[in-house]
Amino acid sequence: MKYSILFDIKVILAGHRLLKPEVICEPEISITERCEDDDCLILASDGLWDVISNKVACDVARQCLEDGSPTRAPAAAGSSEATPSSSGSAPAVSQEEEPRCFRAAALLARLALGRESSDNISVVVVDLKARG
Repeated sequence: MKYSILFDIKVILAGHRLLKPEVICEPEISITERCEDDDCLILASDGLWDVISNKVACDVARQCLEDGSPTRAPAAAGSSEATPSSSGSAPAVSQEEEPRCFRAAALLARLALGRESSDNISVVVVDLKARG
């Protein structure tokens, strides 16, 4: 019994092989020049980028922002429809722009979940174009 307890304590103190490595508090920062062709900005955690390519994320966000909602979601995106919250918005954002950005972020998060991301998923989509 004594050896069993010591073994358990060693495992607890040393960590477990299935646990994730430590979290690094240094953010990954890059500076990119903007141009008129930029459609949107996607800010997301590793939970999204580990399972979704830049191209797929951009295509999904662009389609949500241009059409209001994608006509066909990518595989494993899920079928439930997200409902935007009724929280107050900044005066510069129209009522139509906020749901489009919200829908794009929600769809990207659902897509990452559908692809079984094993990390936390946070997504924010910012529309950089004035849409009519």
